Parts: sequence; C-alpha cells; structure tokens
Amino acid sequence: MTPKQYFKHNNEILVNYSIKKFNQNKLISNIILVVNPQKFKVFKKHVFKSNKILIVKGGKTRQESAFNALKYIDMNKNYSHVIIHDAARPYFSEDLLDKIISNLKKNDCVIPAISATDTVIFEKKIQNRDKTLLIQTPQGFKYSLLYNLSKKNRKKITDESSLFYINKKNVKIIKGEHANIKINTPIDLFQNMSYGIGFDVHKLKKKRKLIIGGITIPYHSGPLGHSDGDSVIHALIDSLLGATGNGDIGTLFPNTPKYKDIKSSILLKKIIKLLKSKEILIHNIDINIIIQKPNLSKYKNKIKINLARMCNIEPIQINVKAKTTDKLGLIGKDKALACEVIASVKYA
Repeated sequence: MTPKQYFKHNNEILVNYSIKKFNQNKLISNIILVVNPQKFKVFKKHVFKSNKILIVKGGKTRQESAFNALKYIDMNKNYSHVIIHDAARPYFSEDLLDKIISNLKKNDCVIPAISATDTVIFEKKIQNRDKTLLIQTPQGFKYSLLYNLSKKNRKKITDESSLFYINKKNVKIIKGEHANIKINTPIDLFQNMSYGIGFDVHKLKKKRKLIIGGITIPYHSGPLGHSDGDSVIHALIDSLLGATGNGDIGTLFPNTPKYKDIKSSILLKKIIKLLKSKEILIHNIDINIIIQKPNLSKYKNKIKINLARMCNIEPIQINVKAKTTDKLGLIGKDKALACEVIASVKYA
C-alpha cells in the first residue's frame, strides 16, 4: 500500500509540495525527512532533490519518528527553532509558513488552527463549535524546550503541540487555513472540485505587441483589444470565474477608461486575490492556444512557468498546448488568435 505522502497528484508526489515550500524559504536551514527506509527506497527517485535535505529513519509511530528527528538535531546540529509538518498536508501557503516563523521570535510554540465547521459531539454532549479548534501543521517550536518535553514524555500524543498543553506551557495560536486539509486517501485529492471553461479571441494587428500568457513574443503583429489583448490570461480568468461562480471578465473588468491598455497580468492578480479570500485552491489548468504564426514551441514552457508564478501554483499544474487551424479561417490567415482554457479548483 502506498503511504499517503507518496500519493501522486498532478504527476508529483505529495511530500514534494511541502518540501519545495520549505526549500525556497531562506530562513529554513535544513529539511529533515523522517522516513520508513524500505518505502523510501521505492519512492526516493521521485523525491525533490535539495542540498538542504537530511534523511532520518522513522520509528513505529509518528511520535517516535518526530523524536528521532529531534535526537538527530541534538547530536548533529545547533538550532534554536524547529518546524514540524505533516507531509499529508500539501496545501498550506507560504504565507502561513512565514507567519509561523515570525511569531516564533516571541513565542516558544506557534500552531495554526481553524474553527470547526461540523457539529462536534463529545461524551454525548454537543460542543460549542465556535470554541472548538482544529489544529493543523506546520507547527513551530523553540527547539531546546520541545526536545526536553519530548524526552520526558511517556504519554501517547498526536502532535507535538500536545506536549505544551500537557505541561501547561504557553501556546500561540494563529489563524490556520481551511485549504490546508489533510490527505488520508487518494479520493481526498478530488473532493470539493469545481470546473470552469474560458474562451477568448482577438484580431491581430501589425505593430501591436504579441503578448501570450504574460510573455512578449517577437512578431510583427499582436492582438487588438481594449487591454493588452492577452487571450490566454483573458480565457484563464473566465475559466476561474466560471469554476467559482463569479461571473465573467467583461462584467468585472468592462471596456471603460479605467481598464484601457491595462496589463492582463494585473487583472489576473485581482482574480487570484479573490480566490485566496474565499480559500479556493487552483487544482489544474489546461490551455489551448490557437494561432497560425508564430510557432510557439519554444515559448510554451515560459508561458507555463510565468502563469504558475502569477497563480501561486506549481508549473506541473499547468498544461500548455499550441494549435494551428491548418490555414483555415481568420486564424489560419494570420488575422486572429484564440485561446480556450479549462480550469479546476478545489474548495476547502
């Protein structure tokens, strides 16, 4: 049976989503992966490679595994703080990680938590769910204090913050993220999904910049439009609005002087901000660019990387295809270009 941290999601194993976020944070010195050696041997070739990564053998329980990592740090490194994370939570944001690190400056234990949205029953009594918190990871700790508490503890715990509550230590709770769900089975990857489609077409005019997916491509003609005419981003915006039931690009950004010649990337940033406010994650994006000339083969990857950056997702979650119409119609005569996008999003 495949351990959940090695589930494949958009051709990427789950643990890599977390590793990459920790790896690019400049305040993180090392990343310790606590693994089952036999299982890790099978999946090692799929794990993201970084000089920051150290491998430690796990124990029979999560609690033992975490303590093995803490002992390793005690014997080999001199760190003031440590962050512990469950690899089955791939959707935490970089912003959440930054907040945990920032709050560790004045606190010994920092944990994210969200309020319960379901009815909670304990010992046959309905609990006040507004006062019931669900604890998440990543969790940040002062290393020496966590190590000493872990060394003395004999009780079974489900996460390291429990040690602070058991020993009546101060715990700083910050707002968690509803999107930061825990994956327990492969089907969890596809729950609460919604889909949207977007389409956009523009005439091509000489001496206009050809901007596709936020990338300027050398060519004698570019799209004629009220904005910069970026069909890819326009279709992408409509697909995201469709998936989330938020209208269309023309309603949100009408042809008024306010949006005259505006960069489409600015409009996309507004949509990404809207999604974030509603705790909606982009799952994947599939793009068809329909243009006769120029050939986009050497630009497709650049478009993918640029859109991933703007959408705050991994490039692997985006697929970019370029098509011609075999010289049929206005597109085939090099007088227009079009784009269609299908996007899927995931609700917390």
